[in-house]
Amino acid sequence: MTDWPAVATDLAEEFASRASEIDREARFPVENIERMREVGYLTSVVPTELGGGGADLATFATCQRIIAGGCASTALAINMHLFGVGAAAEGWYRGEREAEPILRMVSSGVIVGGSLTDAATGLNVRTSSTPAKPVDGGYVISGRKAFCSLAPVLQFFWGTAADTETGQLLLFGIPRATEGLKFVDTWDTMAMRGTGSWDVVFEDVFVPETAVQRGMNPDQPPVWDAAQERIFSWFAASVAAVYLGIGRAAAAFAYDYVGNRTVTGASLPMARQPAQIASAADIELTLRPAEAMLGDALRRRIDGELLQPADIQALKYVAVNAADAAVDRCVRMVGGHGIFRKLPLERYYRDVRAGQFHPPSNDVAIETIGKEVLGIDPNAEPRWPSD
Repeated sequence: MTDWPAVATDLAEEFASRASEIDREARFPVENIERMREVGYLTSVVPTELGGGGADLATFATCQRIIAGGCASTALAINMHLFGVGAAAEGWYRGEREAEPILRMVSSGVIVGGSLTDAATGLNVRTSSTPAKPVDGGYVISGRKAFCSLAPVLQFFWGTAADTETGQLLLFGIPRATEGLKFVDTWDTMAMRGTGSWDVVFEDVFVPETAVQRGMNPDQPPVWDAAQERIFSWFAASVAAVYLGIGRAAAAFAYDYVGNRTVTGASLPMARQPAQIASAADIELTLRPAEAMLGDALRRRIDGELLQPADIQALKYVAVNAADAAVDRCVRMVGGHGIFRKLPLERYYRDVRAGQFHPPSNDVAIETIGKEVLGIDPNAEPRWPSD
């Protein structure tokens, strides 16, 4: 069995050498993706029986945390290929073989990616504003999606649309070369500048019936089952790992900086100052509980527990906000030099900001968690009292 954390460590060291360049140029790190292909990382979560690396979620999260410390954009971009593949692989191990064609496709070297976010209206996992018109043999889809990470290199796209006759959510997958499918570079951001999260345009794209999987009707109550738990757990745990990886990289830099810098007139390094000692403690007391929470969630899943929506949303919320707060404190430790682009801390400071925008947002997570502990049906309407 491949030692994937060791592979991730080697990749992170290499990627770190060009992370600043990728960020400054806001370019997609094609060379990093190719290195991942060369060492087998792009198939690391595919079952070994199907030609992959057999990594489980705990291993994958560890690797993503390590790689994010080298180049966060690369880690986040490839996350959008691997988390869905990993969730499908976990189902495959449990005897659910519907996704085997996709797993074999990935094993052959195909990069998959997609978007659930409608450019005009945002993300809703239960429905979509992208219209899919029924026609003989399938659907014709028109519209625009946003935040399609890996867009420059993905070869197979998956996304969502809504049946114009029934309103039913449709999940579909099509090759990049499908007529009418276009990828538009709209990615001009302050953070995660190298993820290649372009828009996707559908100009009367025909999607055959065989490429469509139907979801629930929007007027039916949602069902929480093992399949739902898998996809959300793989996403939340890996995203949490990426941002905690940024937090740890920032902490390592700040500790090294104050430990090796002496201000004028002082006989000892900055690290001996009480404020720096307190800052380091504050960073640890911010990151360690979040890291422990991630480890606990992963262990519970290994033991066979089906995590609940509030568990998953709490994990993501705590991790990304802890990483955010820790990096803020790192900047305070380093001082004014921390905002110079010649140091990686400025990049960490910007990249970590993106964590709060992955679903669920902070506001949605707070509502879900609060309703659960108060015994309020999360699907009750109206959401708030009218008096």
